[in-house]
Amino acid sequence: MGISSIFDIASSGIAAQRLAIEVAGENIANINTPGYSRQQVVMENRPISTANGFALGTGVQISAVRRSYDGMLQQQIVDGNSTYQQNLTRQQALEQIQPSFNEVASDGLGKAVENFFSSWQDLSTNPSGSAERAALLSRSQILVDTFHQMNTSLNTVAKTADNNLVGITAEVTDNARNLALVNTQILATHAVGGNSNELLDQRDLLLQKLSDKVGITTTLASDGTASVTLAGGEDLVQGTSYATLYTSASAAVPPVNEIRLSGLGNPPPVNNKVSDANISATVGGTGNSLGQLGGTLQVRDTMVPAYLAKLDEMASSIVSAVNTVHSAGYGVDGPPATTGNNFFAAAGTTSKSITLDGGLTAAKIAAGFATASDPAPTSSGNNVNALKLAAIQHNSFSFSTGSATLSDFYGSVVGGVGIDTQGAQNVTAQGASFLKQLNALRSSNSGVSLDEELTNLTQYQRAFQGSAKVINVATEMLDTVMGLVR
Repeated sequence: MGISSIFDIASSGIAAQRLAIEVAGENIANINTPGYSRQQVVMENRPISTANGFALGTGVQISAVRRSYDGMLQQQIVDGNSTYQQNLTRQQALEQIQPSFNEVASDGLGKAVENFFSSWQDLSTNPSGSAERAALLSRSQILVDTFHQMNTSLNTVAKTADNNLVGITAEVTDNARNLALVNTQILATHAVGGNSNELLDQRDLLLQKLSDKVGITTTLASDGTASVTLAGGEDLVQGTSYATLYTSASAAVPPVNEIRLSGLGNPPPVNNKVSDANISATVGGTGNSLGQLGGTLQVRDTMVPAYLAKLDEMASSIVSAVNTVHSAGYGVDGPPATTGNNFFAAAGTTSKSITLDGGLTAAKIAAGFATASDPAPTSSGNNVNALKLAAIQHNSFSFSTGSATLSDFYGSVVGGVGIDTQGAQNVTAQGASFLKQLNALRSSNSGVSLDEELTNLTQYQRAFQGSAKVINVATEMLDTVMGLVR
């Protein structure tokens, strides 16, 4: 081994330490870059040679620039993001719904029902009283209006969720397009033997963004590219191709947004409702890890309809029971007093359609009832029917949840909304805490530590200076040898 070998060894050290300094600088520069993973230089001995019978090293070389990455942790973050966003969407919807069922802060439906039947009790004390009849009509209209208001409030939540689907699907498609582009760049980098660490970071960050919006399953190929499928197994990204997720108005009345998926391509085929798949049923699903899109569909298609169905049950029960008793009674619009009059419109059996009968007047309110002593109540009336109608409040009805009075049934609905809201808040808080822990782990494993990088930078700088010093020494040795030759 001669002086030239010393130059080789020193130059390899300079080259290696220079690259290590570059990597440390890259880490420091990206300390606040979202999704960036710390990179580490892996150094190893160059091949050993033999000189004068001794095995001697030939310097140092960079074997790899490795990024700090935990694939299992990345998958947990993806799943955790998806579940958290789904639960957060449900929580926000419930927090919009809850005020409509808040009987403490304001007079709600429960109070309106109570006042309605109390008005019948008041009328029974003075069956022909015009003031009592006017009060009953007023409170009956308040009951109808309260049903309408709650129906409108719930449908507004559902409509807002439906409108949000447009923006969510657009973001999914945008992220899918960007992921396909990153996949293309990863393949191109590998083809020329380049380092794709930063591209892999971009890939992982895009997967996290996708999981925020929709439930996904990811597959990482050996070449570093990522493929993505949706909850129903539909392909969203395959290599350099991606599909378009978009909304399209359904044929229902009123129409709602269907979630449709185009075929793969780059760019994908033009959206075609005839050939593109309607994946509304699968992309929303009923499980966890479905992202903001899944949570939004559950709000629109499951949560709100469930509450509306209970309101409709209550409205239908009131209309049916009141009309049955009322139509058998007599008003004071005689003599002869009329009978067979409905109090509520017979067709209005939902919280949206409930309304007072079009022919109902104060005089036609049937407080009286034919008895043996009063076979045809006169204009003065009697209170037999009013008492029967007031008693409906305490009757037991057959609801989907079992037999209950109107107040008990509505109380269970109000309690259910409160429990659902509190449960959603707890689950969301737990999800946020879990994600915080996962991100802290990722920061510990993959994040950049400024103190560590500055220490490394100093170490690499000293090593660089040492290698440069070796070159200076070798140069002086060479000058000495050349001087001897002269």
